[in-house]
Amino acid sequence: MAKKIVAFCAGRRNGNCEILTKEALMGAEEMGVEVEYIWMNGLHLEPCKECPMGRCYMDGPSACIIKDDGPWLADKFLDSDGYILAAPVFSLSPSGIVTVFRDRVFGPKMDVASWETNGIPAWSKYGVKYRPGGLISVGGAVTKNWTSLGMATLYTTTFSTHTQVVDYMDVNRVADVGAVTLKPELLAEARQLGRNVAYSVLHPEEGNPWRKEPQGETCPGCRQNLMIYKKGNDYMECAICGTRANISITDGKIDLAFEQGGPDDRMTVKGLYTHQDEINHMRATEYTPFEDQVKENLKKYREYKAGEVKPPSRQR
Repeated sequence: MAKKIVAFCAGRRNGNCEILTKEALMGAEEMGVEVEYIWMNGLHLEPCKECPMGRCYMDGPSACIIKDDGPWLADKFLDSDGYILAAPVFSLSPSGIVTVFRDRVFGPKMDVASWETNGIPAWSKYGVKYRPGGLISVGGAVTKNWTSLGMATLYTTTFSTHTQVVDYMDVNRVADVGAVTLKPELLAEARQLGRNVAYSVLHPEEGNPWRKEPQGETCPGCRQNLMIYKKGNDYMECAICGTRANISITDGKIDLAFEQGGPDDRMTVKGLYTHQDEINHMRATEYTPFEDQVKENLKKYREYKAGEVKPPSRQR
C-alpha cells in the first residue's frame, strides 16, 4: 500500500500558503508518495464545546456531539503517514481555524501517553504510529516579532500525537496575494520540505533526524527561538517544547546550555507522561477531595444570569 501525506492548509485560495503547500506536495509526489490536500477554510468546523461527557475520549471523534467535518478530519489524519500544516499569520498568530482544528482533531483523546497507559482505543485504527510532519507559517510582516506566535502555534498540533516535525518554513515578507511566486528560493524550500517529509515517511527506520540544516535557531529541539525567562532564575525554558537551558554569560553575551530529552520535553513521549502525571497529581490532591464543595460552589454561578446577552441567531 502506497504511503500518503495529507496537507491541511488554512490560507486563502491561490494565496501564499496554498502556493507553498502545493509546492511541498509536488515535492512529495516526486518521491513516490501519494498526497491529499485539504483546504481548511472550506470546512464546516465548529469550536470544541468542552462537554463534560467526553464522548470523543471513549468512542472516538465520530462520537462528538458536534455534527460537522471534525470526525472526517480526524480520520484523514489517522489515515495519513505524513502530515503538513500551513497557515497565514494574523496578529502574531495563525488564523483562527488552526486552533479550532487543533482542539477538535487532537488534544487529550489523541494523546499517545494516555493510549499507552490506559490501552489503545479501538477507534485509533493504527495505534501509536510514527508520523513525520512539516509546518509552514506565512506572514506578510518584515520583522519576525510580528509573526512570533505563528510557528509556535502550529507546533501545538503535533504534541499529543507525537508527530515528528522534520522540516519547517517560517516565512515573512509575502503580504500580497501570490507574492511568494516572486521568491523562487521560497518555492524551492517548500518543495524540499515536501521531499523531506516524504523521505521520512519512506524511511521510518531512521527515526526522526531533522532534514533541514540549522538556521541559527536558539532551541536545538524544536529549532525555534521563543524562550521563557522568569526573573531570578539561572535558566530559561523553550516556550514550545519545554526544553530547559542553563544560562551563562561569556564576554557579555548570553550562552544557553540545553538539556535535551529531559522529563519536560513535550516533543518526547516521556514529556507527555510528565504532563499526564502532573495533571493526575493535581487532580488527586487539589480537586477530588473537595468535589462536594465544588458542586456547592458552582450553584452560585449557575444561577447567576444577569448580563447574559443572546446573539440574534439564538433569539426566538
